[in-house]
Amino acid sequence: VKEIGRGLERVGAADFSTKVRVENRDEFGELAEYVNKMSAELNRLYAELRVLNEDLQQKVQELEEKSQQLEIASRHKSDFLASVSHELRTPMNAILGFNEMILGGIYGDVGPELKGPLTDIQDSGKHLLRLINNVLDLSKIEAGLMELALADYSVQETVERVKNSLRSLAEEKGLDFVTAVPEDVPLARGDAGRITQCLTNLAGNALKFTRQGRVEISANRRGDALVYRVADTGIGIAGDQLATVFGEFRQADPTIATEFGGSGLGLSITKKFVEMHGGRIWVESELGKGSTFAFEIPLRVEGAKTG
Repeated sequence: VKEIGRGLERVGAADFSTKVRVENRDEFGELAEYVNKMSAELNRLYAELRVLNEDLQQKVQELEEKSQQLEIASRHKSDFLASVSHELRTPMNAILGFNEMILGGIYGDVGPELKGPLTDIQDSGKHLLRLINNVLDLSKIEAGLMELALADYSVQETVERVKNSLRSLAEEKGLDFVTAVPEDVPLARGDAGRITQCLTNLAGNALKFTRQGRVEISANRRGDALVYRVADTGIGIAGDQLATVFGEFRQADPTIATEFGGSGLGLSITKKFVEMHGGRIWVESELGKGSTFAFEIPLRVEGAKTG
């Protein structure tokens, strides 16, 4: 009995090489044999576990190394995008400024045969500048360098500013372009510039993907939050594609880029800015009937996440 007890103590101390020597052929002998079998089985399992643990540690180390490599590559990508965007934005601003002065008649009257092409240059240049700014914003967000400029702002004025900036596109396509913000919506606190950018991205997409009908920008107070909505009667999005619309460089349908153009960055950046305000964004859509993009943010953003 003492020998069996000592054997069990050694097994309990993880000494699985233990072998109990009991010569009895009675119940004590059977118990000793059972202890020996248990010890041998535990020894086998412990050896397998040790091998598995070593493999696991090796894989964890490999994953850590790959993670570091990916982090470095991502940082280099962000640095490259930021550098290239800066290099592109400076001459583009100069080109747009010079072209605007020509259109304004500073260098003399501009005949109708030149006004059209110069206007096309201005519109295309602004589109390219928006794309450059989107890439620059994305690189800053990924690098954790984006901060919000928090201040009080008028919700009504912000929505009207977006409408005014896109009015010409709506008129060109013959679309009804309206806004709806109740007068009792109070001053809000947030980054008005980034909220304007979010609404411009959403409304610009709505106008682009709507062939006929209506686009509406609205804002309503919901308790201590604001809900902005952009609704359209456009082409809509298939249900199985809704989950991917906010991804970077993604569009709901690859054929969309062929017909309507676009980089697939606007919605991704909009989502990131909304989340930096402590909010959330979602979409409701039906193919062929239109879409409603909405985001909810605090009415008063007192602390913001860094992108």
